[in-house]
Amino acid sequence: MRYRSDIDGLRAIAVILVLIFHAGSDLFPSGFIGVDIFFVISGFLITEIISRSIENSSFSLSDFYIRRLWRLQPALISVVIFTLILASIFYLPDDFINYAKSLKYTTQLTSNQYFANATTAYAAQDNQYLLLLHTWSLSIEWQWYLFLPLGIYLLRKNLSEKSLKVVTSVITICMLALSLYLSSRYQNKSYYFLTSRIFEFMFGSCLVIFNYEKLRLNGKITSLLGIISLVALFYVASKRNIVVGHPNYHAVIVSLASAFLILAGTSATSISTRLLSLSPIVFIGTISYSLYLWHWPIFVTGRYLGIEENTTFTITCFLLTLFLSYISYVFVEKKFRKIRLSLRVSVITLAIIPLTFSTTLYSMSKTFNGFPSRFGDGYARIESLLNGANSKSREKCFNGIIDTNNPTCSIGNAQSNRKALLIGDSNSNHFWQFFDVLGKDSNINIIAISSSSCLALPKIQQYQWGTANKLNTSCYDRTNQYFNKIQSEKYDYVIIGELWSNYLSNIALSDNKRATQAEAENVIFQALDNAVNLIEKSGSKAVLVKEIAHMPNRYMECFYSPYKNRKHNIETPSRCSFAKTTPNQLIENIFVKIRQSHPDIIFIGPSEIQCNSGLCIGNIDDVPIYRDQGHLTDYASYKLGEEYLKKYKNPFIK
Repeated sequence: MRYRSDIDGLRAIAVILVLIFHAGSDLFPSGFIGVDIFFVISGFLITEIISRSIENSSFSLSDFYIRRLWRLQPALISVVIFTLILASIFYLPDDFINYAKSLKYTTQLTSNQYFANATTAYAAQDNQYLLLLHTWSLSIEWQWYLFLPLGIYLLRKNLSEKSLKVVTSVITICMLALSLYLSSRYQNKSYYFLTSRIFEFMFGSCLVIFNYEKLRLNGKITSLLGIISLVALFYVASKRNIVVGHPNYHAVIVSLASAFLILAGTSATSISTRLLSLSPIVFIGTISYSLYLWHWPIFVTGRYLGIEENTTFTITCFLLTLFLSYISYVFVEKKFRKIRLSLRVSVITLAIIPLTFSTTLYSMSKTFNGFPSRFGDGYARIESLLNGANSKSREKCFNGIIDTNNPTCSIGNAQSNRKALLIGDSNSNHFWQFFDVLGKDSNINIIAISSSSCLALPKIQQYQWGTANKLNTSCYDRTNQYFNKIQSEKYDYVIIGELWSNYLSNIALSDNKRATQAEAENVIFQALDNAVNLIEKSGSKAVLVKEIAHMPNRYMECFYSPYKNRKHNIETPSRCSFAKTTPNQLIENIFVKIRQSHPDIIFIGPSEIQCNSGLCIGNIDDVPIYRDQGHLTDYASYKLGEEYLKKYKNPFIK
């Protein structure tokens, strides 16, 4: 097919939107739609190439894959090598293991599926250090390539032109409907699904199937269509908070606008075509693949090292991206795309060998705990203490087990006839070692089971996190099972641990409306009062665990940056300490009223050990307090338990 500079220009628009978005700029807060544009372009170009070769009786499936392999893989492998070097130098052991795992899935061409499971949502805070996150789109491209050529070949060989158009239209409409369904059903995950993206490729394919070159549009109409389409792209890119549920109707607008721009490009006189064909824009489009591959690891590494994100940081990252991308384009993309080895040799060289290497690396990184010796003896000591305190049983009893008699979830003295039940959300789970210490000291067997983001109080409805109106029915059902057990079993104590303040914005009222914080305070009090009544009627004593001091911003950077930067003499008792924040007053009001209604209730406040005179410790024995946002390390949990017994009487000793 003939070269079209306007398509390179459209590529430039796509990659510029993505780069600005990933740079964290407010200019295009939804610049991620650049990927949608890429998918439409890909659907158009690949369908065009395959269709023309079929018409010329020169179509070869093996030749298609050889061309795709040598077009895409060499640049990707170059970036993979670059990220491996960065991860080996800077990434801490757990992060290195996660990197190696993502590398394995990247070389499997299934990183979209991996990141759908490994992240809470696209553009979420937990994504900012994932060196290969952006490869999800390349995996979708490859998955699309697996069945597109054969599909087009079979349809063209067996259908008339009219039937082909009908079938293509039906497939596109069905895939669009499926995408809209998935966006509503899996709001935080559909972004990564191939099935959510097929309609975008199909919009591009439809242009070819419907013989776009034969469409004769009035010149003024073509120009107007192109201008409207460009405006639509920038309009959607400038909108805020539309990533949840994407691709949805915003993606439909972007895909239609991209298809219209490709169609308008058949007229050299249209305004959009002339704009997209400007030399600087075409140049950016020409190296857009390399720009896309290289920019993300550069920004991610800077953020991982804790470099302040200011104008200098952004400009430096952009300049470095442009330099490396141009080098990659000239010496990798242009050189390797001309290679025409056999399919067998191409697959072995560009797919099997990288996959074998990445699989081996991941296995070794797990076996050797992420190679902590890279960061010196001081860090190796921290890792040893953290790993020594970690409990695999704790992880097994979180988000899985409901059976309150399961011995796997027993802490304290498992042989004791005195029993306690610890329930709640992930905050109750991170107190595993804390209560193990208290349980052993008081000769009590504590069964600890918990569920993520679950306020374990009976007869209370709450929403799933990250959704607008979807109820957390699994939490509701689990909580009912817990309290059925509480009433049928004989526990000496029932312990409830929660990140209480989180639920003030997550409560559903009887009319399924979201409660205000004032309304939530009343709902939570009533539910907690009911829970304590049920516990006391069963003959047990209720124990409420208050929140720990919340992890401050940039805590992880404070604690780990010196190790990443290979600084020495950093161990001090006050390192990463922080000022204690005021407890949430609404939650404190609830606790005051509960104590008034139930004077025998026991409150445990771990933050009273963590914080003293308004200052909260940031490390214990130079081991970090937190393992992630809001959760204690098992080592800190254990040490806080020991300190609690030194300062207070064990609440489980009568």
